[in-house]
Amino acid sequence: MTHAPINLTDPFTIAIAMVLLVLLLVQVGLILRNKTLTLGRKSLRAALNVFLWLALVGYILQISWPVNRPATHALLAGDDVPATYVRMLQDSLRIQERFTTGTFKPNPDSITLVGQDFPVELLTRLSQSTVRWIPYDQSGRIYNLRWKGVVRQGEMQHITGHIQSPDRRLLRVQFGHQTLDSLMLKPGSNPITLQFPAFGRGRIQTELVLGEEVIDTVRFYTRPTAPLQVRFVLDNPDFESKTLAEWLGKQGHSVQVLTTLAKNVQSTTGINRTSVEKGKNPHLVITDPTNANNPFVRRAIAEGKAVLFINLSNPLADVAAINRALGTRWQVMRYTNQESVPAGNGMTAHPYRFAHSLNQFAVAGYPVAMQQIAGRVGLSLLNETFSLALSGDTTAYSRIWYAVMAQLQPAEKNNVLVDAPVYSRLPNNVFVNNPVVNLPFLRVGTDTVRMVRSPLNLQSSAGALLTKLTGWQPVQDSLAIWVELIKKGNPAADRQVVSQFMRAHANYESIRTATSSQTRQESPNEVLPNWAWLTIFLICLTALWVEPKIA
Repeated sequence: MTHAPINLTDPFTIAIAMVLLVLLLVQVGLILRNKTLTLGRKSLRAALNVFLWLALVGYILQISWPVNRPATHALLAGDDVPATYVRMLQDSLRIQERFTTGTFKPNPDSITLVGQDFPVELLTRLSQSTVRWIPYDQSGRIYNLRWKGVVRQGEMQHITGHIQSPDRRLLRVQFGHQTLDSLMLKPGSNPITLQFPAFGRGRIQTELVLGEEVIDTVRFYTRPTAPLQVRFVLDNPDFESKTLAEWLGKQGHSVQVLTTLAKNVQSTTGINRTSVEKGKNPHLVITDPTNANNPFVRRAIAEGKAVLFINLSNPLADVAAINRALGTRWQVMRYTNQESVPAGNGMTAHPYRFAHSLNQFAVAGYPVAMQQIAGRVGLSLLNETFSLALSGDTTAYSRIWYAVMAQLQPAEKNNVLVDAPVYSRLPNNVFVNNPVVNLPFLRVGTDTVRMVRSPLNLQSSAGALLTKLTGWQPVQDSLAIWVELIKKGNPAADRQVVSQFMRAHANYESIRTATSSQTRQESPNEVLPNWAWLTIFLICLTALWVEPKIA
């Protein structure tokens, strides 16, 4: 029980103090003026009245005194933690008291939480205690799992987290019966990084498989890329460029193939040609190193567009020619004497690797990289990819070029970014980049998210989504996000709840600590309980009642 300090400058408090003082003076004065009492009786009666007056003042002021009470510390184990592990942890931390969620009653000064399966009602009872948290990793379960809730078609989807594996096992992310990426786990704790280019369009559901057991589901939304205008600038079209042009046309892009037949003589063919002719300049130029000085290529870079170089024959000489023509800083290093090296799925690549550069980034999983100058310049060390399409492996072929094209796309408008998983009844961040119109709100299902523009980047805004809905929820009628239901027995969801509680508790603890330092309460104070005050009053009143009756 806490009591507010007495404010001696408050007029009401001063008035009460004056009344009490007058009451004491009146009582003592009446006793001293009584002619029938002896001096000894007057002294006794005055002492009893003064004692009663002091008891009344003490009760009003709630007199307290500091005590050096030893701090109490307890260990609270979640329902998901084995008792043997809890006992071992208790011994190592030298904690005297141990509780479970069913036996926890007191509210000690500090608590160590172990595990993540706690009732929300129990967590709310810990607001007055200092709390620290030790998560518990169940074997074979993935924790801190994160991925992109909305991705662009061809963009790399990254899945991260960590898992406690009992032995060497293969972890796969698969779509149907197709493995998208895999990772061999070692016994013990393993960080997880799985990645693959986003495929298909719309609502996508993949599964994380450990050995032969499906242990989690990853759902995300793949939005289609905006149609591009692509121009091939070639001297001699080959199977590689023809196959790529046909694939781009099937994806809805406008493709124009410009071939030089002789000096000042060019041939132009196209796919979705009507759309090509509407634009003055293409978004992307695909060519080979021999055309690095071509006016179309140089103009594209000067206008901030993208250029991709394919069909390298001599990487060292080709890179030097590109650098001279466009001002790039490509550097490649040969790392083997072989003519070519495997590049996955039966493909081969030149035996070179890219040297690091500050303005350079790679296409994950493939020997392809980009450099950002006035425009974006891509360079592929792959020998041939058309053989995949000819052999019927269109999935592998599409994965390569989805990943490459995602890095060559111009910045899209209304780019919605959501970190998944999104849980119902827990706040989740939502970002919108390059909005066409700065909307103050974003519609998610039947809810609205208030968006606030970033003071550092006016082309970005952020909001906090807090919804009770679950399942697929439409976003602005063009996208969708999956909202997970928090249910008991899901360790990943339970950990998210405890993590959210710890963040909120940390904020509350900082405010409470600041308040305590301002009031300078360095140690707890002890006060008399109400039953003690009642006893004192009864003794005083009984003594005053008995005293006149004593002969």
